[in-house]
Amino acid sequence: MSAFPNLLSPIRLGKVEVRNRVVLTGHGTGMPQDGTPNDQLIAYYEERAKGETGLIMLGSQQVHPSSPGITGLLCNYDDRIIPGLSRLARRVQAHGTRVFGYLSHMGLATSARPVPLWSASATFEGKYAEVAHAMTHEEIAIIVQAHADAARRCIEAGLDGIEVHCGHGLLVQQFLSPLTNFRTDAYGGPPENRARFAMEILSAVRRAIGPDIPLGIRCSGDELVPGGLTSGDMAAIVPLLVTAGALDYVDVSAGTDGDLVSNMLHEPPMGLPPGPYRPVARRIRDVVDVPVIHGTRIHTAEFAEEMLAAGDADMAGIARALIADPHMARKARLGQAAQITPCIGCEQACFGRLYRGRHISCVGTPRTGRETVHPEPARVVAARRVLVIGGGPAGMEAAGLAAERGHHVTLAEAGAEPGGRMVTAALPDGRGEWLRLRDSKADRLLRAGVTLRVNTRADATLIAELAPDDVVLATGARPRPLTVPGAETAPLMDLDAAVLDMAAGGAGIGPRVLIVDHLNRAPGMAAALMFARAGRNVELATMAFHAGEKLEIQNLSYFQRECLLAGVTFRPTVTPHRFDGGAVEFYNIFTRTVTGHGRYDTIVAVLPGLAEDSLLPVIRGMGLPVRVIGDAYAPRDIEAAILDGFETAMTL
Repeated sequence: MSAFPNLLSPIRLGKVEVRNRVVLTGHGTGMPQDGTPNDQLIAYYEERAKGETGLIMLGSQQVHPSSPGITGLLCNYDDRIIPGLSRLARRVQAHGTRVFGYLSHMGLATSARPVPLWSASATFEGKYAEVAHAMTHEEIAIIVQAHADAARRCIEAGLDGIEVHCGHGLLVQQFLSPLTNFRTDAYGGPPENRARFAMEILSAVRRAIGPDIPLGIRCSGDELVPGGLTSGDMAAIVPLLVTAGALDYVDVSAGTDGDLVSNMLHEPPMGLPPGPYRPVARRIRDVVDVPVIHGTRIHTAEFAEEMLAAGDADMAGIARALIADPHMARKARLGQAAQITPCIGCEQACFGRLYRGRHISCVGTPRTGRETVHPEPARVVAARRVLVIGGGPAGMEAAGLAAERGHHVTLAEAGAEPGGRMVTAALPDGRGEWLRLRDSKADRLLRAGVTLRVNTRADATLIAELAPDDVVLATGARPRPLTVPGAETAPLMDLDAAVLDMAAGGAGIGPRVLIVDHLNRAPGMAAALMFARAGRNVELATMAFHAGEKLEIQNLSYFQRECLLAGVTFRPTVTPHRFDGGAVEFYNIFTRTVTGHGRYDTIVAVLPGLAEDSLLPVIRGMGLPVRVIGDAYAPRDIEAAILDGFETAMTL
């Protein structure tokens, strides 16, 4: 009997049968270059179809030029999109997966200067703060028709169904919400008036596609903002929308992108629990007579199965976990759920890359988004003896993939276990999911037949003994010293040493802690939170405009909120100028003056590392081919390290 009887059972949406309950929910990919599907985007979706995903919702298609297709969005403004959608549909459907178009208008939830934004009222939101133009009745009619026309194009292209985005703070929700709709005409005021725009869109779309094509909505079942739409409000509004569009399903999420905390809560990063809005979906499910999809960090097949068995939803909406492993559904069917590469909620290569204007990928699965550059890894014709030195993220990836391709691989790790800084990164509060990724990569080494030698420090003798054909040097980085006058007198610790000490009880961490953060990403913020929750008085100093400046927006919101609640004090735009024991003189990088002083018992330096490549001359001196990867080549982050390991193994 299957371990996933609910998740893997078929379901009908209207007159269309979907082979299982796994739904890739609509999300930005950053892949389209001209508003139409390209080879990269098609390959991305096809890989998830090969993995037996039941239903794919495409990334949102902007329906009108008043919603510009920035950051790699699809633009369904005219018939130019039809050929690309048609190619995409054929490629996905060939593997038994259904694919729906996902129609959207950003309203004021974007930045398109100098293009004016359209919305329900002349207001603005917290993320972009661009004042919108309050739409006239004529402009409302234009957008209603634009949705209908876009839906027709999707069906003409061969897509199986339509979803209209009515949530996440985009245009339709801007009409629904009292936070953004201040109108006094037929589209404002009581809930039924605020729902009028959505109802007109859905009615027009239904007329355009006919009665036999599945039509549904994505909605936020709770806006997650004080004064905004509640689950009670949406339990009254959603049935109106179901009736207006003769809907076949409802896709329930939560939140609004226009509020930083709400945005973080509905795209929860590591540190927050999975599936936090299942009760919201259940409340909607109780008042409609069509299937309900629910997705807010449904992070494992087991969690999805439990959610469906509990009756909270009829289908599991999954985005990040299918970015991490496109073959989740297939592996679940084959009894290989333990081999699913986990999404750990780090958000570094999905949201992180998207916000940098890049296509999405995944820290743990670097082939994601690179399916056209790196086709499915093939077995090698001639196996070679490969020695990988260093069992951190880069080394584990290189060793595992090289062995899967047929090479004879030995991985030498100086420590007692593989994982490198993933192990240390998992120690602060809420960061334990790094061990899920480490464990997945370690299990892969065993399955692939890698010879793992822990507590083994590589040297010339070991290398000569193993006689490899190729060497991969993945020895990571060592701490960089903080070079400030008086540093030799200060109670300084590097980040890893401080975190390890605190995890062991914190005997070496004094009551007053200063974190000097020159990375401005998760490590320093996670350490600050860890120490503060352990009762330390923590300050974090950074040269950046604010603490965590280089973080993905969801992680930034999470750490800012949690650190402030824990009592962390931030000192932005400063750096230590001089130490005198525990006394610190701070220098403001803008005024170029000394602007403060403090006294601390422990000072933690969070700095970029120094490449640990001391074995490189030895290996070269032995005349062996060697590739230096990860932090041993240039200290960066785990996304870069695993990508280095992947690309190296693909070319061995």
